[in-house]
Amino acid sequence: MQTDIIIIGSGFAAKITGLTLALKGFEVLMIPNRINGNTASNLVTFLSSGSIKFLKNILDNSSVLESYESMIQIHCSPEEELKNRSPNLYFKNDGGKILGRIIPNTKIEELLDQKINTLQNIQILKDEEVDTLKLHENKIEIKTRSSLLYEAKLFIAADGKNSIIKNFTNIEFVQYDFHQTAISIIADIDRKEKNTAYQFFMTDGPLALLPCNSTQSAIVWSLKNKSEILLLNQKQLELKLSEIFEPFVSKMKIINQQKFNLSFSFGKKLFSTRSALVGDTAHSIHPIAGQGLNLIIKDIDCLSSLLKKYQRLGYDIGDQIILEEYNNLRKIDNTAYAFGTLAIEELFSMENNFVRSLTSSALKLFNQSDRIKRSIIHNATGEHYFNNL
Repeated sequence: MQTDIIIIGSGFAAKITGLTLALKGFEVLMIPNRINGNTASNLVTFLSSGSIKFLKNILDNSSVLESYESMIQIHCSPEEELKNRSPNLYFKNDGGKILGRIIPNTKIEELLDQKINTLQNIQILKDEEVDTLKLHENKIEIKTRSSLLYEAKLFIAADGKNSIIKNFTNIEFVQYDFHQTAISIIADIDRKEKNTAYQFFMTDGPLALLPCNSTQSAIVWSLKNKSEILLLNQKQLELKLSEIFEPFVSKMKIINQQKFNLSFSFGKKLFSTRSALVGDTAHSIHPIAGQGLNLIIKDIDCLSSLLKKYQRLGYDIGDQIILEEYNNLRKIDNTAYAFGTLAIEELFSMENNFVRSLTSSALKLFNQSDRIKRSIIHNATGEHYFNNL
C-alpha cells in the first residue's frame, strides 16, 4: 500500500500530527505500534492560549476546551516562603488575557479521536507492530510483523522517547534519568483564589497546584526517588498536602493518584533521511514548566505548514530541504525549554540552605522585571507563534 505520510505512535503527538496533515489534504497512515490500548491515566495538560487557538482550528467540539477554568496568573515560591501569601515570582498576562487552561488528557484524546474518525484520508492500522523500517532516497518502506508492506514519501516518528527511530537512523539523543517519580493527583479542592496556578520549589522536588474547574484541581509532585513522601498512603499524603497548601486552600480530598517515572530525552536533530521527529520522540522534558504539549504543537504546526508550502511549490514532501528547515526553525525554542527546565529543576531542588537562599532572592529580583516576564509569557503562551491563526 502507498500513502503520502506514515506516522508511528498512539499518543497526542501522533494524533495531532495525523489530524493536522490530513486536514491539509495529505493521505496519512498511522501505526500505533502497540497491540494493547493506552492505559487510562489521570494526567492533565497545560494548554497555553496559543495551543488552544491551534486546537480550535482542527477540532469540531473545541468549545469543550473553554469549559475548563481559565488560568490568569501563576505564583511561584520556594518551600521556605510557603507561609507568605505574596509569591516570590508571579506571571500575569497583559490586559487580563488568559495564560491557558489545565485540561484532562482523556478529554483532549476524546476530541482528537472524534475528529479523526470523520476523515477519509487518515487510516489507523490497529493491532500491528513495525518489524522493519527502510529509509530510501526516494521513499520509505515499513513492513509489519504480519508481513504487510507500506510505502510513503515521509515517515514521522511520534512514538515517544523510546521510539523505534533510534534503531533505524543515526540521530543522536541526549538522555538523562531524573531519578524522580511524579505523583499525579486529582483532588476536590476549595481554593481561596480562582484562576491561579501555583508552583512550589520544594527540597523533595517541584510541586504544582493546577486549577481544572471550580471544584477540582490537579496536583503534580515530582519527587526524588529517595523521598519518604513516596511511601505515604493516600490519607497521609492528603494530610501532608493540606498542610503545604493551607495558605491557599480551605479543604481538599484526593480523588485518585498515579505515579510516573521521569526521564529526559532530547534529539540532537529533528530529521534523518525522509523522516522527522515530533513529540516526546524529539524532546521529552521535565514537567516543571508545563510546556511539553505546547512545544509539541509548535513542532506540528511548523512541520505541517512547511510540508504544505513545499508541496505547492512542487517539491517531494520527503525532500531534505524541508526537513532541514523544520529542524532549524524549531531548534532554538526546543533547546531553550528542554535544557532550561533541566537547569531550573536542578537549581531549585538543591538542599543547600545557602543556595536556596540565593535562589529565593533571585526570584524576588527577577519578579521586578516586567519586561523579562512579559517576554517569557508571550513565548510560553504562543501568542506570537500562533498570531496568524
